[in-house]
Amino acid sequence: MRNALTLAICLFLNFTIKGQTSQENGLFDELERNSWYLPTADGKARLYITSLGRGDTVVSLHGGPGNNFNYLVDAVRGSTDSTCFVLFDQRGSLYSRVQDSSVRDLSLDILVDDLESLRKEIGQEKLTLFAHSFGTVLAISYYLKYPQNVRGMVLTASMPPFIPRGKTFIDLVPEFHKRIKALRNRPEVEAILRDEGLWEEEGLNKKQQSDRYKITGLASFNMIDLRNWRSFKGGRAFFNSAVEGAIGGSMPESYDIRPTLERFPITISIIQGTEDYLSADSWKLISDLLDHVSVHLIEHSSHYIWLDRAEEFNHILSSSFPWNRNRQE
Repeated sequence: MRNALTLAICLFLNFTIKGQTSQENGLFDELERNSWYLPTADGKARLYITSLGRGDTVVSLHGGPGNNFNYLVDAVRGSTDSTCFVLFDQRGSLYSRVQDSSVRDLSLDILVDDLESLRKEIGQEKLTLFAHSFGTVLAISYYLKYPQNVRGMVLTASMPPFIPRGKTFIDLVPEFHKRIKALRNRPEVEAILRDEGLWEEEGLNKKQQSDRYKITGLASFNMIDLRNWRSFKGGRAFFNSAVEGAIGGSMPESYDIRPTLERFPITISIIQGTEDYLSADSWKLISDLLDHVSVHLIEHSSHYIWLDRAEEFNHILSSSFPWNRNRQE
């Protein structure tokens, strides 16, 4: 009886793992099949473009700056039955590299104009944008420069929609770092390190050292349930710090989305984790005044909400797009 039960469990796990592997391979194959390159208007780079899903088009903007789009596949994969997500590496990122001598010339304005080139190339009169983290700054900046070309935006782990009067963007950064430090120092981080045999750094082999960094340097402040730390993607080989420095250094001291929202009203949906080191409070101020701006707070989640609360995130993301709302109604 015990042998039969053990065999049944092994067969179940085998089929489950095979099913997951098949699904992963299918996603990878689709991304590879749909990949292409867009030369930038100034001829200094080629943007790697691909897509996932079918239906109405949404252009996805990854975080960073200097990160790579791959990690966003987990964020959108649950919504691909009715939406085609265009995914691309922003200029200077892993798949859209520039010459080392050109990195210092990168700026947020350049990324904005690259996005406009992409809009024209894919034949979209107006863009629907899905953006994460730094990508939300890019989305907001594009909307401020090309408001007539934006249909709507879904922003997750969003940066503030405006800089308070008398402050600059740099003034907000220490508070971000304070919250990141608190998340990295919570007891759950030590607990998972001990459970994984990674608490004592001395004697760890190279893989264990990498695993330890993945927990302490990445997962610790980007997700809440650290039992799922292996699912975290991005960082290190997928991240270019020189690109981050160049584009980060070009951030505007101040910006304010509110005047543009009054003149060019669009639907904006904010999806924010309650434990995110970026606060949604300023977005809530706007949503209290404007019906077409909504804020969705997801409990027990941080910067990568889909790693903590995938089902809830997928539901809100899908229902944020007008074609899905119309279908549900």
